[in-house]
Amino acid sequence: MRISTKGHYGLRSLIDVALNQAQGPVTLNDIAKRQSISVKYLWQVLNPLKTSGFLKVTRGINGGYVLARQPDKITMLDVLTALEGPISILKCLTQEEACPRARSCVARTVWADVNRVVEKALADTTLAKLLRECAHLSEVTNYTI
Repeated sequence: MRISTKGHYGLRSLIDVALNQAQGPVTLNDIAKRQSISVKYLWQVLNPLKTSGFLKVTRGINGGYVLARQPDKITMLDVLTALEGPISILKCLTQEEACPRARSCVARTVWADVNRVVEKALADTTLAKLLRECAHLSEVTNYTI
């Protein structure tokens, strides 16, 4: 299983919005600048997040993005599934027809167990948890001499 840049940038963008929305809706340009992502590509990432109900957008001079859900209601599994599709370390786990041996493969049970562990780890990681880690990192890296 490999997470694409779309999944990676999607999660970074949600963190960015969550950290900056207190000052008002966060613009596409501001996210792109802070995250070093092209505006054109970022729009392709944020649009599915809006469609999936993670972000709300307001138009106009003071428009931009805000979270549509509380951070503790957004899991990494939900975000990655919205951007990447079903989480699967092997194609045969979600598409039996992909392998003629899928029903008789003993190793497939091991891969299914690994896949469940990955899904659980992603489901147990909320945006709120990541925001707490951001706060901790900024405490550790911001110091005065």
